[in-house]
Amino acid sequence: MERAPAQAKGETWPRGALDQLTEAQRECLRLVYTHHSSKEIAEIVGISPSAVDKRLERAVQILGVPSRFAAARMLAAEEGSAAYEQTTSEPFDLPSTPSISRTAAGEPLWLVRRLMGLASIAGSGGEARNPLTKGQRLGVIVGLIFLISMSSMALLNLGQTLSSLAGSSRTAPNR
Repeated sequence: MERAPAQAKGETWPRGALDQLTEAQRECLRLVYTHHSSKEIAEIVGISPSAVDKRLERAVQILGVPSRFAAARMLAAEEGSAAYEQTTSEPFDLPSTPSISRTAAGEPLWLVRRLMGLASIAGSGGEARNPLTKGQRLGVIVGLIFLISMSSMALLNLGQTLSSLAGSSRTAPNR
């Protein structure tokens, strides 16, 4: 079998193996070359991450290389690495921050974050998230804490009074 010139770290690749790759496998390898994860590739291509992994595993088998990155380097060398330079319209590989919904029920302490003005609201249309100032919000939180503590103390006092009344009625002599 005819071999291509030796690549980095002494790797040699068979010619014609790249011709056996499907366009879908090539697309996944191109995205691996630009340092995308399987999950990111799945979002871009519109398939599941496991389908991406299967495409890449098959491409690695076809090319006879040890890893997906080696396969991606092989494809890049064949097609020319200039095809993989990041364009100005592509975002950097930074994780996106999810926007917080109006209820944010799944997030712990969402009400505190909302009251303190730390949470952004998706689809707010430019309106103010909360008309209160930070000082007013802090006052609301302190007031709520005070009310909760006073209510707890009142309930404990009521329970203690009822238990002492129940205990005194049991020990009272029968007439």
